[in-house]
Amino acid sequence: MKFTTILLLAITLSFSTYSQVQIKPLPKAGYDQRIRDFVSNMKVVDTHEHLGNQAGYEKSGKLDFMMLLFHYADDDIKSAGMSKAAFERLLTDSMTVMEKWTAIKPYWEGSSNTAYNRAALLTADKLFGVKDINETTVEELSAKIKKAYETDWYNKVLIEKCNIEYVVVDGEDRTLGDPKMFKFVKRFGEYFFVNSSEKIQSIEKKEGVKIQTLDDLVAALGVSFHKAMDKDFVAVKIGIAYERNLLFEDVSKEKAEAIFDKVKNLSGSTALLYNGSEMKPLQDYMMHRILDLARANKTPVEIHTGLQAGDGNYIENSNPALLANLFLKYRDVQFILFHGGYPFGGELATLAKNFRNVYLDMCWLYIISPSYSERYLHEWLETVPANKIMAFGGDFLNVEGVYGHLLFARQIVANVLISKVKDGYLSEDEALKIAQMILHDNAIRILKLNNQ
Repeated sequence: MKFTTILLLAITLSFSTYSQVQIKPLPKAGYDQRIRDFVSNMKVVDTHEHLGNQAGYEKSGKLDFMMLLFHYADDDIKSAGMSKAAFERLLTDSMTVMEKWTAIKPYWEGSSNTAYNRAALLTADKLFGVKDINETTVEELSAKIKKAYETDWYNKVLIEKCNIEYVVVDGEDRTLGDPKMFKFVKRFGEYFFVNSSEKIQSIEKKEGVKIQTLDDLVAALGVSFHKAMDKDFVAVKIGIAYERNLLFEDVSKEKAEAIFDKVKNLSGSTALLYNGSEMKPLQDYMMHRILDLARANKTPVEIHTGLQAGDGNYIENSNPALLANLFLKYRDVQFILFHGGYPFGGELATLAKNFRNVYLDMCWLYIISPSYSERYLHEWLETVPANKIMAFGGDFLNVEGVYGHLLFARQIVANVLISKVKDGYLSEDEALKIAQMILHDNAIRILKLNNQ
């Protein structure tokens, strides 16, 4: 009897742990399939990509099964023990398909559990009809990938397979496809890392200006910014968390000027460390100047937060909580925080809830961790206005990765909304409206994509 009582109590606690408060009447039968069908078939906006040109891939050594493994999957394959040099050989024509497979096999088998690699498996299955990646399938998969690139592959994947209306690209390659579909964001990294006379000269040459003072550098930034806006860039991108922390203090002009005056007399081996503490005040000063321009031109600012790609970095550098002083000072600038802030999901929720000018973008997130994505989308839909969430950006170099990642995203968004409706937290109609907002409408409004 005692055992039965404990068991019933455990079951009750288990259910209560996962249930939501009920606000709406419980849904009519079939709601789950209706929501999943809607999310699976709706047109989406892809808020963030790094796509390379199709013609470039046609000439590369990646045009085999490595097309599915060279981006993001490579991080986990290297984490499992494969050296960078050994992996780089797989991206050339110096080995046969089977030689490549033999070299990568132990590391693939040691890391195929990760979401990066599960996305590759899903893509192989759903895009190429190959159920697994192993020694019996890599030649077939490679042949299918090579044949695909003899077609209008980008349009087929992005438009026909993904049903994407707009793709926002972090880059400046205007030959990717239909200019009505591809939109672009602009980085100004050269103004953060101007640590030598050579770097100053590079900006001078690019912008056709003379830079002798800090004021001249700021003026050159203005020239660069307005050139970008004239090319219809839709946002500024800040990716500096790979090099330093996200605390940008309000540095005096005099302090920044002292560093600039030192930098302009340095060259070669005497240059300051671009990611060192001595450069930070000048970088902080230039960040504020970028935000001045963004405010004056009503341009959104996207900021990398959370996990950095690659094999090692300081995760505390990318904690979005470090940005609060900027949100307070530039209340009329729209800040878009990328990647779900992984692993700082709670901090991200707090910022987006408390600041009307802070927005969340889930680009990259689903293939980092599907469970984190699902858990925090649940939480964000309880804490953050739904009109501030953008729920998909592939963040890939290749369209195959975009496709697989979007399959993840559609499943997880549907899972969360179905759960919310099941519990009576949302009605079915509300869930469908939220799906439309977070996968499509919000991105168009926030990035003003219909105005380009």
